[in-house]
Amino acid sequence: MLDQLKIKNLTNILVCLFSKQKATKAELVQWTGLSNSTVSSTVNSLLKLNLLVCAGMEDSIGGRRSTIYRLNKDYGEFIGVDIKEGELTLVVTDCENNILQRYSWGIDGSQPVIDLLTGALEQTIAGCSHVLGIGIGLDAQIDHKEQVIRHCDVCNWHYVHLKEIIERQFLIFTYLDHRVNGAAVREGVMGRACGLNNYLCCYESVAQKVALVLDGQICRGHRNYTGRMKEPENLIQSAETLVHFLDLSKVFIGYRTEERKIELLKLAQAIPEKVVCFPETEDTIPVGMAAVAQKEWFQSIYFML
Repeated sequence: MLDQLKIKNLTNILVCLFSKQKATKAELVQWTGLSNSTVSSTVNSLLKLNLLVCAGMEDSIGGRRSTIYRLNKDYGEFIGVDIKEGELTLVVTDCENNILQRYSWGIDGSQPVIDLLTGALEQTIAGCSHVLGIGIGLDAQIDHKEQVIRHCDVCNWHYVHLKEIIERQFLIFTYLDHRVNGAAVREGVMGRACGLNNYLCCYESVAQKVALVLDGQICRGHRNYTGRMKEPENLIQSAETLVHFLDLSKVFIGYRTEERKIELLKLAQAIPEKVVCFPETEDTIPVGMAAVAQKEWFQSIYFML
């Protein structure tokens, strides 16, 4: 097993490359704050593990050209799962979070959701070469530290040890979070919020909750329910107040309907420097869960071994 300091250095560089897509050793030193020798030895270790690959040389500016590194996108796959009312969606991504496959099943009450989920995962994993991690997003009360579903109306679950169930059956690292939190983490790592520490994410497809990120961390609160709303339209009406009250750099809002788009464009005009509106796709949530599973996998016992 690798020692904890080496794991921390490996994780810093892997997350950095996951976010930036590619970098030289000098850029990794700048972005991670690690020493030249630490970056060099860590990159060499990751190359031996086949987690990194060389991606050419940077353009010459008169001196010695530096090698560019990036994640080996073919090292393995990650599965992102979105469980919502009436539908179960899975996406398979490579190590650069590109979608390789997408599957969808209806949730109609004809079979327990846990059976539908495990069956869907079994079918999906069988078609993959090497699944490294699974991220499952759902609208639920979650004991985030223990990774236990305390309550979920959609699945009719009460105190379900879902992470343990999935990991025991498939022997694959599994990570649980609220649907909106997974998408927000991806925004911060490699999306529109990359480089920001204080931001808020809201998606029309997740009507009852927003994700609040302060100092680079998801604000979870009691039962992982920070950001829960009874009337989502109130967020739009009070967005300008929230921006100043929480000292947010940006508010990111995804829309699915033309009605919401028009409403958001009006808000963006009121505080143009703070609000970013964008079309939300059907894969926004599951791709976010695949990304957060990959980020957490870098720090998991599965990777350490």
